[in-house]
Amino acid sequence: MSTFLWSSGHLGWGLFAVIVFTALWCLLGDVYWRLQNTRLSRFLPVLAVGWAIGIGAIVLAFHLANR
Repeated sequence: MSTFLWSSGHLGWGLFAVIVFTALWCLLGDVYWRLQNTRLSRFLPVLAVGWAIGIGAIVLAFHLANR
């Protein structure tokens, strides 16, 4: 799992994927928040669960690729 975070003197691809996914997820969440009339108490849990599923998929894919 150490190559997930750091590899050959630079960020590992796993951490890079997590950073990019998080930035895009925040951007898409902001766009949805601005375009739809929704309550924050309903929107934030859905946003957090979707982010956790995405991060889990990235970690799982990285783990399976490096077996």
